Amino acid sequence: MAHINEIKRMRLFLTSLFALFIGISSSTAQVIYKKESKDSLGNTDIVSVGIGKGDSEMDNGEVIVYPRTYGGLTFTRIDWGFSRLMDDGSFTLSDENQFLSYKKASNFGFDIAQFGVRFTDNFKIYLSAGFEWNYWRLKQNVQLLEDVKPLTYAQLDEQAGYEKNILTSTYLRLPLSFELRSRQLQNGKRFKLAFGAMTGVLLKGTQRLKSDKNGKQKFKDGFNLQSFQYGPFLRVGYDNYGLFAKYYMNDMFQDSPQQEGVRNLTFGVTLGF
Repeated sequence: MAHINEIKRMRLFLTSLFALFIGISSSTAQVIYKKESKDSLGNTDIVSVGIGKGDSEMDNGEVIVYPRTYGGLTFTRIDWGFSRLMDDGSFTLSDENQFLSYKKASNFGFDIAQFGVRFTDNFKIYLSAGFEWNYWRLKQNVQLLEDVKPLTYAQLDEQAGYEKNILTSTYLRLPLSFELRSRQLQNGKRFKLAFGAMTGVLLKGTQRLKSDKNGKQKFKDGFNLQSFQYGPFLRVGYDNYGLFAKYYMNDMFQDSPQQEGVRNLTFGVTLGF
């Protein structure tokens, strides 16, 4: 129950934070903007949209004066990639953590609000908020027990014919970013580098099972997942496309001594960089 109450307090915190972003959006010019990218054939793709004050090259046809602020609601920095568990620095899980071994693991996330300051044409700092999911397709037929500390699991009936066992963590992500970009190239595009601290507040954990005997089953619980995760991230890219890597420095699970040192590394591609 203590873990559930902690999650509720975190949700109250994130609700207040989201209200702050809404307030920032309301204090800026309420315009809908879109960020576009053109390929070599001249075709245009919309890579991000938003409501508020965008971080554009020009402002009403005039050269932007620095420093300048921007912010509001957005839909950008869409990450899609892979997750890897590290156990005390090794990609090989220890014997006591073999129940967490997985066939596939993926990471997906995006930002929905932002507020930043562009200091020069080449450098800006911004705080954003969004959501992030990790999906672990577990190899073994195990079920994580609800409302139990430390993390505990039960072995499932092998005769039930389980074909799916997916553990999902859902976080509110709150990254603080420092972004550098090159001067505009002849084609109007730039190289970009962003780095900073990625934090996350746990919203929920979910385990989905599917078997011949029991059909589809869904269980929601904190599963001792870390209520607040943090770590560095890095993005490198060209124009509005890039690669990302994130490493969470605290353990994936809390109040679970056997899982101390089990941490999450994610990497993949970014759209709307």
